[in-house]
Amino acid sequence: MNEVLCPPRSALYALEPIGVGTANVESLVSFFCRLAVTHCVSSTDLLHRISKTCGLPAPAKNFWKDVNLSGMGDVAERYACALSEMTSVERLDSLTLRPWRNVIAQRSQAPAKGRWCGACFEEDLANEGMPYFRLAWDVGDLEACAKDHTRLTDTCPDCGRTGARNNAVWVVPGWCCYCGAFLGGVRTAASSATLDETWKAAQVGQLLAAQSSISSVPDRGTMIAGILKLVEQLDGGMSARFARRIGLNKSTVHYWLKQGGVPTLAAHLRIASQTGVSLVALLTGAIGDSVVSLHESPSLAELVPDYKKRALPVHRDTAEIEAIMDKLRQSDVAISVSEAARRMKVRRRQLYRLEHEKTRRIGARWEEHQHACTEQHRREAARAIEVAVEEILSSGKAPNFREVQQMVPRNVLGAVRGVIAMIQEAKRKIEGSRSATLP
Repeated sequence: MNEVLCPPRSALYALEPIGVGTANVESLVSFFCRLAVTHCVSSTDLLHRISKTCGLPAPAKNFWKDVNLSGMGDVAERYACALSEMTSVERLDSLTLRPWRNVIAQRSQAPAKGRWCGACFEEDLANEGMPYFRLAWDVGDLEACAKDHTRLTDTCPDCGRTGARNNAVWVVPGWCCYCGAFLGGVRTAASSATLDETWKAAQVGQLLAAQSSISSVPDRGTMIAGILKLVEQLDGGMSARFARRIGLNKSTVHYWLKQGGVPTLAAHLRIASQTGVSLVALLTGAIGDSVVSLHESPSLAELVPDYKKRALPVHRDTAEIEAIMDKLRQSDVAISVSEAARRMKVRRRQLYRLEHEKTRRIGARWEEHQHACTEQHRREAARAIEVAVEEILSSGKAPNFREVQQMVPRNVLGAVRGVIAMIQEAKRKIEGSRSATLP
């Protein structure tokens, strides 16, 4: 008699995850939505039941907007464990990015809205399967589907609304939450992905395919040891040169290697593209002893569109700069150091480095010139204010700023500070001279 194997009893259906061990592995969000559809309940009701049964905090109103259930955070782990307990399905954490939490920074970019690949939904339906959300779609640094070489979208092809994937109480994976249209319908041609976008999607796909088979959680120390090995092989152990290779600040690389930092997923992709090491090998520390080839990896400019290559050093003609500095010192017109640097097309600090003494003399001369101009403006303003105050007193009025402002040109008053104090000083001077002339 054949023995019938029955799944263990559980509070919820023992739904089998889709695509485990492949690049198209299902996300925990998709598993949750399919579980709600199977039980004919809303996603909100199922969420509250799981939270109540497993003693989790009550979900907030904007739970799906504020929480990344497929990410690397503690919330993803809690709900993966809760769903495993209530469905008797093991290792649901493999439907999240949680296994890589020690080697990928949790501040890595997350998508703002739910995205999908219409061709993948079409294929699911054509194979008489149930459409589902791929975990790769919830990785913020990806923009394309590696299988179909098209960019991911977040807009319904029928109603044109964004956030149509799982932004509702009732969610059926593959259909719009607003109009109910099938999201895989080909109404507009999908935009083709670039080679670098496809490369990134393929690397992350290999990572997701490997995470269900890893025996232990990847360790940060092993990952950093692998990066140090790459620094030694490619750049002679110089981390600053390695930072230049991957297009990041050397302090960022120093933070990883010496201060316990963890690279983001975007940084790992940079390292993989510029060293030829696969993303899986980089995160697990499986770095070989030989320098690998980069012929299949995209360049840094292709991988990061806003990347600007470091400018080559400019060689200055010191003899010419010295001659120009001598002419400026002998000129009758004083100029600032900034103006001198602009005329010679160098930076101000470079001028101090090349001709320190001469630059200091030009700066001191400019300060003296500025001080002399200030004193001259103050004397002119004092004379004009004194004349105005005397005229105001003669008319029987009290001198104030408004009265003086009407009699003295604006450019004269605007060139000095402390106008009110100068008015008071002029008033005391005039009143003192008048009292001295009285018998």
